[in-house]
Amino acid sequence: MQAIKELSIKPWFLGSLVFVFVVVILWNIPIEKRKYGLSQGNLATDYTGLLPERVERVVKAENRMELQKIVKQANKNGQQISVAGLQHSQGGHTYFKNGVVLDMRTFNEVLEIDKQEKTIRVEGGATWEDVQEAITPYGLALKVTQSQSIFSVGGSLSVNAHGRDIRFGSMASTVKEMTLLTPIGEIKKVTRDNSEEWMKYVFGGYGLFGVILDVTLELTENDVYTIHTEELKTDEYESYFNNLLDHNNTALHYARVSVAPNTFLDEMYVIDYNYTGKQDHKSSLKGEQGVHLSKLALDLGRQGGFFEDVFWETQKLYIDSIDGNTITRNNAMRSESTFMEFTKSGRIEVLQEFFVPVNSYEEYINDVKQLLSPNDKNEDFKVHNITVRYVAQDNLTSLNYAKEDMFGLVILIQHGLKEKEIANAQEIIQDWTSLTLEHGGTYYLPYYRYQTKEQFIKSYPEWKKFQKEKLRRDPNEVFQNLFYDYYIK
Repeated sequence: MQAIKELSIKPWFLGSLVFVFVVVILWNIPIEKRKYGLSQGNLATDYTGLLPERVERVVKAENRMELQKIVKQANKNGQQISVAGLQHSQGGHTYFKNGVVLDMRTFNEVLEIDKQEKTIRVEGGATWEDVQEAITPYGLALKVTQSQSIFSVGGSLSVNAHGRDIRFGSMASTVKEMTLLTPIGEIKKVTRDNSEEWMKYVFGGYGLFGVILDVTLELTENDVYTIHTEELKTDEYESYFNNLLDHNNTALHYARVSVAPNTFLDEMYVIDYNYTGKQDHKSSLKGEQGVHLSKLALDLGRQGGFFEDVFWETQKLYIDSIDGNTITRNNAMRSESTFMEFTKSGRIEVLQEFFVPVNSYEEYINDVKQLLSPNDKNEDFKVHNITVRYVAQDNLTSLNYAKEDMFGLVILIQHGLKEKEIANAQEIIQDWTSLTLEHGGTYYLPYYRYQTKEQFIKSYPEWKKFQKEKLRRDPNEVFQNLFYDYYIK
């Protein structure tokens, strides 16, 4: 007993106890998963849960013949069909009132890898994680993918997603061939030069032009990159990026803008992945790292005010610490995502993305600064993160958001779920959208539809042709979802 008393007054002993206590606390920070999906109380929802709706039934796809039969019957019986993958789109794109939902998650096989041609053929319900696991042993990597590997291949193509690679263009441009189940129940092989232009409408078609059964994707080498990071002022970014494009040393690139009160929209940091001339055929894929600490830091930032300043400074310290590290292309294309989970009762976190021409960036940011409060600690509408990515001009899809070379600003927003709080968020986002349109920009369609139909028409002037093609290829309007009901019909 005496020995314990003597030990308890030793500084090193007390310090060790504090260290163990802190480690236990950090290790036990709860990582809850957001609940959403197709079978909660018979109401379907997507990742936000903002548009719950009753569906007739959910069909887990087993084989192509079964899917074909369902589509043909729907044409005869006047039923509606929606297509769902991982449901990370947020505007009701994957279900429709009293409709049939095709759950494509079971349609997830890797069908063929051609090492010589550098291609992979994979089913539409597979995730990018599935693809990366299959191609990494061959020393191959995707040409374009999203920053995280948690999405389905068919879903990403349906929303015409883009990535961080500044050399390869859009994700749709990497598809060599596709097998499509059309709205009238035909199974077609479609290539890029197909005269019927199916790819133009299926990619970025939000599930309205049939079911992507499989795609053949072009691949590249699993290059090794050196990470370069740098802190900038926002008025330096245009010049920095144009210089980056003019030199061929950088493959991947993205940036973050400060939303902390002390440096609000004034500071940025950039992360570049530069070629080393080496390729990797041995390294395994990395898993989620530092989830508990990352979540703690993000949760502090979510408090706003002083804590958002602390979070920004913490991010800069971390980014500075990885400067000069090396990483494979496959690992650079699979950022952590679990730490971002947000499950606070009565509140929601959503994404919005605005696109502006590269040469309008500085003026645009200055105008956004006048629109938003730099310190949202005591406000319901909070902006937690803005990531900037380059999006090359897209001439391949009908509802294209990049009519010229653009910067895409991906924005993480939090607001309450009461009617007046949603209305307040809608008003702010509509003002933000109008500002974006004034700068020649557009907004992204996979997210919750805060925008008006008029703003949609201004952003997507080709929508009438999209509608006409939809009715021509799907005369019975079999494929429907809440997005179609709100914007297109």
